[in-house]
Amino acid sequence: MESSQKHSISVLVADDDADQRLLLEEILSEADWAEHRVTSVPDGRSALGALREQVFDVALLDLSMPGLDGLEVLAAIGEDTNRPQVIFVSGTGTVATATRAMKLGAYDFLEKPIQRDRLVALVWKAAEAGRLTSKSERLGAVVKRGAREIEIVTADPRMRDALNLVAKVASSDVSVLVMGESGTGKELIAREVHRLSGRHGEALVALNCAAVAENLAESELFGHEKGAFTGAASRKIGLLELADGGTLFLDEIGDLAPPLQAKLLRVLETKHFRRVGGVKEFPTDFRLVSATNRPLQDLVTKDEFRADLFYRINAMVLELPPLRERVGDITLLVDEFLGEFGRGDADSWSIAPDALALMQGYSWPGNVRELRNVIERAALLARGQTIRASDLGTSLSGDGATPAAATGGKLPLLELEKLERMAIEQALDRAGWHQGRAAEMLGVSPRTLHRKLKSYGLRRP
Repeated sequence: MESSQKHSISVLVADDDADQRLLLEEILSEADWAEHRVTSVPDGRSALGALREQVFDVALLDLSMPGLDGLEVLAAIGEDTNRPQVIFVSGTGTVATATRAMKLGAYDFLEKPIQRDRLVALVWKAAEAGRLTSKSERLGAVVKRGAREIEIVTADPRMRDALNLVAKVASSDVSVLVMGESGTGKELIAREVHRLSGRHGEALVALNCAAVAENLAESELFGHEKGAFTGAASRKIGLLELADGGTLFLDEIGDLAPPLQAKLLRVLETKHFRRVGGVKEFPTDFRLVSATNRPLQDLVTKDEFRADLFYRINAMVLELPPLRERVGDITLLVDEFLGEFGRGDADSWSIAPDALALMQGYSWPGNVRELRNVIERAALLARGQTIRASDLGTSLSGDGATPAAATGGKLPLLELEKLERMAIEQALDRAGWHQGRAAEMLGVSPRTLHRKLKSYGLRRP
């Protein structure tokens, strides 16, 4: 059998006959088209212990072993989603035994004496079957999480430069850090990195570190075993497992709790992790893309973010400009959103001059995300297929908006903190001070919004 690339297959050999174990190891070691990493054990209990501590692609189990026989070992690991493909080896096989083995989920059945070519081919096929099954389950889980592709619309030189840089680094596995305010399109950049990479056929999974409670973030990332903590009624597959072979996107990584920062650093260094409450180490191979709207270097200086993790994730840094510095993109984005939300043919929609002037003079503290929400509302309220200033709502004509004519066609240079406070106040006013709805408008977690309210001393009127 030929292969253009040498594969590595981890195999567990369990047999109480030492000569048989050596024979199986010898056969696999001589296969020149694959590297077999073989672990040998002399009985069923040792096999079960190895299966609970390590991850194997294939297990060759003797049917008759002291302590636990091969069928009992398979039954014991039957609910493990990461169990290997099991091939039974026996010199006393019967049709009834083989049938029972298949019902328990065995991949195949080999009779002694072992035929060399048959063994090598079967181990290869079993490993491939396990790999494809694992990939299918991961991709299915990602689909359930709502992964989607969205086109990046821009004519802005700085955004085009960022996209050109993405195209250059995507083919490598270098870690990417995307910096920019909330709503500037950091997740879209992460998806573009994944789409252009050699991992595009695998999963891209994302976690907003600011939107998950600290006590749940570890389970989201690492998964957990049944009974690991109160309420853990079943095993959960974490994002590190789902991202194996693909891309992991950690949004707002600056909000990751310090203990998890240390655990993430270890995963990046060792390429292995454990589920919460588990002892087995799982290998994982993913490309990390991180994003933040906070100055991580300042957080490092304040000892709020690990310096060693920071240097691990910032091999390539992309900075995205806010929408107020991309005024030329507003018309393009409005056309795109009208195509998504407008009734009927998108080409039949138009923007009245007063509405366009208002949008181009607004500071957009919520960036593209806020513009999208505004157009969705305006398309719903418009009496015809023309968006007018009156359809845009009062928020754009308040403190956050500055007519272009009053500034000579240029936007005022406001401090970022003032813009952020302004955006929070406007969102709270529009949401009637319902913090959950306001956080959704701003594209942040309720926890982050609560922290901002305290820092700015904002209280309900």
